[in-house]
Amino acid sequence: MASVLKIREGIFKISWEQKDPEEYGYSYDFSKCNVRVEISPGITALCRVSGRREGLKSFHREDIIVLEIEIDFSPLRKPRNLDIIVVQVSKNQVNRTMKLENSKWTAEFNKTEQEYMPCGEIGFNFEIIIDLASDTTEMKKTKHVLDHLLNLWIEKPLADVTFKFKEQVIKAHMMIVSSGSPVFCAMFQNDFKEKLERTVEIQDIRPNVFEHLLRYIYTGDADLDNVNVASLLTASEKYGMDSLKEECALRLSQDLNVENAVRNLVLAHLNNSLVLQQYTLDFISKNSKTICCRADWMELIKNYPELSFAAVKKMVLG
Repeated sequence: MASVLKIREGIFKISWEQKDPEEYGYSYDFSKCNVRVEISPGITALCRVSGRREGLKSFHREDIIVLEIEIDFSPLRKPRNLDIIVVQVSKNQVNRTMKLENSKWTAEFNKTEQEYMPCGEIGFNFEIIIDLASDTTEMKKTKHVLDHLLNLWIEKPLADVTFKFKEQVIKAHMMIVSSGSPVFCAMFQNDFKEKLERTVEIQDIRPNVFEHLLRYIYTGDADLDNVNVASLLTASEKYGMDSLKEECALRLSQDLNVENAVRNLVLAHLNNSLVLQQYTLDFISKNSKTICCRADWMELIKNYPELSFAAVKKMVLG
């Protein structure tokens, strides 16, 4: 069992407990002990435990436990240099800084004859700290810029464009929103009505969703826990914001279930999201017996035959 806790921005703790492997049929074969956890949208960690014997100290069980971690990044989240990432691990109050080699982090621990967890059961317990932004110099520079942009977003000093909704307005800065969206950029560079009047009417996006879209332009944080992610994905497609669209797609991919799979497949198709479409097709293929009996699957066949064909092809060919 593994869980993830966000300590602060860029720093996460993975707590991994594995009870007596024999209960799960592993026969103390540590090479079969692994877990994959989502650290944040677009970033997952695969943790593996293996063992090896040194000398003749132990006949039945490994003397050394080896923890290995691989971190998978979406293309937009991968750092240029993995060396800036620091991974630390604690086991039985013994701390290690994991070593990076061939894109994997490893650490070794001596293994006792009986590995007792804090609760008294046999197994192992790791506390893993992953610092994705450990370059303090770069962090300070980035934070300095983000603090100023966040202040612009919150306080709106010298705001020079107004986005009008039916019963609400949102102020912003023309240059900043133009830098984050090619659609806004074209709108404000040419002699459109919006440029001349410094007012843009928004009719097909809810204010809360549009506010999150603008917040992402200013800060790089879409705050996906407090918005309708499907609507934000649609808005990001409309305004040409590919990085935000991918973040939304990854979040929706992580929340797939039999009730929303068909709806998300259509959403991916309508908004040209290959990421969400591939994840959804994989999910439908694995849960085909349940999904193909649902009413929304029949609607998919009727209204989007090309999508249903792609799903059936995935079911057959894998």
